[in-house]
Amino acid sequence: MEHKDRTEGLRALIKQGLQAVAHKDTLAHLGDRTSYIGMSDIGQHWECPRAALARKVLPTTSSLERLLTLQRGHWFESGVGQALVSLGLHVLPQLEINWQHHGVPIKAHLDFVLVWGAPVNAIRILEVKSTDKLPSSPHDSHLLQLHGQIGLLVKAWNKPVFSLRAEDGTLLHEKMTFPQLCHAHFGLQLPATAAEASVEAWLLCLSMKEVRAFGPYGFNQAMLDTALDHAAQLWGELADFRAGHISLAHVDCAQGFYPLCAYCEHNNDCPKFPQGVQMPQWEPALEKLAALKEQRAALDSEIKEMETVLKLVHRQAGTRDWVDTGNYRFRMSVTAGRTTLDRDALRDELAEIFHSEHVGGIDVDTLLARCERTGSPFEKLSISPIN
Repeated sequence: MEHKDRTEGLRALIKQGLQAVAHKDTLAHLGDRTSYIGMSDIGQHWECPRAALARKVLPTTSSLERLLTLQRGHWFESGVGQALVSLGLHVLPQLEINWQHHGVPIKAHLDFVLVWGAPVNAIRILEVKSTDKLPSSPHDSHLLQLHGQIGLLVKAWNKPVFSLRAEDGTLLHEKMTFPQLCHAHFGLQLPATAAEASVEAWLLCLSMKEVRAFGPYGFNQAMLDTALDHAAQLWGELADFRAGHISLAHVDCAQGFYPLCAYCEHNNDCPKFPQGVQMPQWEPALEKLAALKEQRAALDSEIKEMETVLKLVHRQAGTRDWVDTGNYRFRMSVTAGRTTLDRDALRDELAEIFHSEHVGGIDVDTLLARCERTGSPFEKLSISPIN
């Protein structure tokens, strides 16, 4: 019991330290986040307006696991920054853009902006996201955030709304145009308008073992308008909430299956989860099931690592035979991959064969739908923690 108490004490100490670091970093680089709309606020409002408003108006009580996840993002970002600077590149970390849209104060903080002056005149925005598993495609909220960043950079290029801070939060440059800031910080000459430069944005997703880049993305007026519209909606909801005109219950929440609901700090009274039957006696069973699933995930990861090691051992042994270890034997072999149907490729082939997207008066998609079979319904158990 004493050992458990000391272990919990150490966890509490680490949690307290992470909270202090997060609070200090936020004040130094982001300031009072309730006084403006940030790009991450816009992305979250796209996903769930209620969660975006709740994050602005309610205190957070992040768990140690949540704090570690957030800090992991900062640690990854710091590592990427060091890697870029070590190459001698001109890097602007956390470039700040202050913007007003119909009276709505907006601040964009760009993780990294790489700058090449004349004669190249190229600007590259890098937005860094840390994930447990790399996504096969970028999240819509991340894309909206990225398009908001590149959109404001292009629109505000020659306006005195750019600022840059040192690592400790000290202002280095304030209220400059983008060319002025780059000249003051790097001595680079940039054109007077963004149209004379190559401006692209990239989304960089990192896990503990891999990295995946999505892009490039260019300026898109429609996406910028969407981002600004969400900023205006959130600012209006924030004003109405502070005035007592609305509560969180009046704000839309994410609909349908949405995996991030389980991680939302404000899901305890979310209208998406109406009051159900109270059966507290099953709480221990759910806790045990959650723990077993975590153990299974850890075991699956450990099994995969061991299999990778043994495959490497067999390859280095230079044999195709079985390797005898005493009570076990193992061998690495190559098996054929699974055969799957590429629906998009089949659609293109059919349209090409019949020189049209209509086959005998039937739309190709309709023809494909006729050949699909839907499996029998099955039961699914959904479990979501109440935070």
